[in-house]
Amino acid sequence: MKSTFEEVLDQYTPMIHHIIKTLNIYKEKDRYVHEATIALWEAFCSQDCTKGSFTSYAYSSMRGKLLNHLKKEVRWENTHAFMEQMPEEALDFSCPSLNALEEYTSHLTDKQRKWVVECIINGKRLEDVAVQEAVTISAVKSWRTEALKKLRKEVCALNS
Repeated sequence: MKSTFEEVLDQYTPMIHHIIKTLNIYKEKDRYVHEATIALWEAFCSQDCTKGSFTSYAYSSMRGKLLNHLKKEVRWENTHAFMEQMPEEALDFSCPSLNALEEYTSHLTDKQRKWVVECIINGKRLEDVAVQEAVTISAVKSWRTEALKKLRKEVCALNS
């Protein structure tokens, strides 16, 4: 006689909490219970009685899904930094002086320098710069591509 998922869920809920406890999960516990329940559902739907016991299959499925979710969370936290307060003195987004800008863009062509000033400094869209300069949008994109290549090369040379 095949049981329903509700019965299986009632039977395996203590296992879900045991796995969460052994993995030392204490933040957002409800989310991990939900993830484990989804893993149990997937295991329930894909079970094959000829390959072994459902209990060990369900355990490894739920534990594996929770470990994958934990890895994803850690990866996200490592790539996203949270600040209580923005350090205003360290980040100065004011318009740079023309001398400083000239120092970094001296190796660019006039068109590429135009892209840096209009799009990066003044915050204009590519379409607006294209209309202003009476050229196509793809021409402005080309300026951007070449300017970025040269700027990257310049930064790599400075860091070496």
